[in-house]
Amino acid sequence: MGLIKGGGGGRSAISRTGEIRQEKGIAMGHNDDSKRDDADDRQLFRREFLENCRIRQGVYSFVEQDCDFYEGHYKNRTKYLPKLDRWPYTLPLWLINSGYLWTVRRHVPEGSRVLELGCASGVAYFGQRYRMMGLDLSLSSLEGVVQDYERCIQASVMEGLPFNDGVLDAVVSSFFWEHLDEAGKRQLGSELRRVLKPGGKVIFLYDIETNNPMIRHFKAQDEILYRRQFLEGDGHIGYHSSAKNEEIFLDAGFVILNRCGFEKTLLQSPSAYTKLKRWPGSSKRWFGALEYVAKGWRLYPYTLLMRLLNASVDRLLPREWARIERVVLMKPKGPRSVGGGRTAG
Repeated sequence: MGLIKGGGGGRSAISRTGEIRQEKGIAMGHNDDSKRDDADDRQLFRREFLENCRIRQGVYSFVEQDCDFYEGHYKNRTKYLPKLDRWPYTLPLWLINSGYLWTVRRHVPEGSRVLELGCASGVAYFGQRYRMMGLDLSLSSLEGVVQDYERCIQASVMEGLPFNDGVLDAVVSSFFWEHLDEAGKRQLGSELRRVLKPGGKVIFLYDIETNNPMIRHFKAQDEILYRRQFLEGDGHIGYHSSAKNEEIFLDAGFVILNRCGFEKTLLQSPSAYTKLKRWPGSSKRWFGALEYVAKGWRLYPYTLLMRLLNASVDRLLPREWARIERVVLMKPKGPRSVGGGRTAG
C-alpha cells in the first residue's frame, strides 16, 4: 500500500483538477484574510455567507472564531492514490476505512461536485477523482488538504450549509455524523436535501450505539467509563442506534439505497481496543495485545481479515451488533415523498 503519486496513461483527473484551480485562482493564491467574489463562487455559495467570507491560509472561512475542541485535533489524511483507476490497483480502496472510498467510487461518477463533511486533512483519491470540496471546523486540518481539494471551507453545519440549492452531486463523510445530536442530525438532513441535485447521493460512515456482546459486557461493568471512553472523549453526542439513524434519514426524505453494519464480532478497530483496555482487570492485557497486533505493518493483514469478516460473517449477525455503519442515500428525482423510502437493506 505504498503511496503512488503518478497517474495512468492519458489525461488524468488530477491534472484536470489542477487546471480548474488555476482558472479560478483558487484560494492558495490569495493573501490571508482576503475576500473572494468571483462568478463561480456566487453560483455555488449563498449570498449571505459569501458576504462574510474570509480567505485564511487558503481556506474559505465562514466562522468568527476557531473551535477549541476540534482545532488541530483531527489531521488524519488518507494518502493512497492508485496508479491506475482499475483492478487490482483499486483494491486498497475496498480495504481502507471499511470500504468507504470504494463505496464513494462506486456510487459517485468521476468529475462530480462532491462535498466532504468533517474532512480533516482529506482523501487524496477524492481530490484526484472529483471536483472536491472539504468542510471542517478546524482551520489547521483544512490547511492540509488545500492542495488536493478545489475548495476548503471552515464552517459549522449548525449554522446551515453555505451552499445554494441543488448545486452538489454528492455529500460524503466518515466519522462525522455521530458528532451531532438528534436535533443537529435532523437539521443537517434537511440541509443535505436542499443542497443536493435530484438524484444526488449521501454516503456516510459513522459509529453507532451498539449491542455487540463484547461491548455490551464492558458497558454493563462500568457505564460511566463506557460513556467517558466511547462518547465524551470523542465528542460523540449522537451515538444513536442503526434504527434511529434510519428514521432520521427517512424523515429527511431520502431513499436508502444501501446500509452495511461492521465490527459485529470480537475483532474491532484498534481505536476500540485502546478504549477497552482502560477497563481494570485481566482484560487490559489482552486488549493491549490486540491493539499492538492491529498497528504498524500488521495493520494491513489485520484490515484484510476484518474486511473479509465484514463481507461474510457480519452479514449473518444481528443488525444491532454493529459498532460502525455505512449508508448510501439518494435524494429522490421526483416530488418529495413523505418519509422517504428504503429500496435496499
